[in-house]
Amino acid sequence: MKKFLMAIFALAVATTVATAGVGINWNTVYGAYTHSAPNVTDYPSANNMLGSYSAIWQLIYAGADNVANPIPNGTVPTLGGAGIADNYVFGDDAVWAERNIAQGGGAAGDGTTWDDWMLYVAGSTTYEDLSWVTAGFVYQRVFEGTPADGSWYFESPLQALNTGYVGGGQPPTDFFLDSGAAGFQPGQQITAVPEPATMGLLGLGALVMAIRRRRA
Repeated sequence: MKKFLMAIFALAVATTVATAGVGINWNTVYGAYTHSAPNVTDYPSANNMLGSYSAIWQLIYAGADNVANPIPNGTVPTLGGAGIADNYVFGDDAVWAERNIAQGGGAAGDGTTWDDWMLYVAGSTTYEDLSWVTAGFVYQRVFEGTPADGSWYFESPLQALNTGYVGGGQPPTDFFLDSGAAGFQPGQQITAVPEPATMGLLGLGALVMAIRRRRA
């Protein structure tokens, strides 16, 4: 009988370990605002982001280096570009989940629905992977519209993973973009710079023009 009980206990432990994973409730509390214009000190700006733009909202695993790899200077993120799985990320980062929300709000493609302030309306906001056991960090990134030269985006701080999530009614880890008393707004800008070869050609052209002007 004792051996039988020990076997049952071992099986229960093994099952628990096997089903441990991550569960993350990624959401907003106060919504999303457009970025403030230069030299404007009000925070956040008064405009609801989805009233003027669409949004790409990502939950991103920070990779083995535990770093939110930035968008390299001079690189406009593109699908099919340098990112892992073609999701606008760089280095060893990987997008675990993504929401694409049209201007004005509505369905996000993952079963959730949002209003034009990027506030929750319906659907499950929980991302879960019951097979994930590696400790690490995740972060969130929201693009104001489709990523392009000059567009703005928001990037959250890192959130440590809880790998003891087993689902079945267990509360997931809350990961809200705006934990303060105001909504979040995009605060970083994508800036593409000319490649060295392009800069060289521009410099050569300027030199030629200067020589011609001097001769004239």
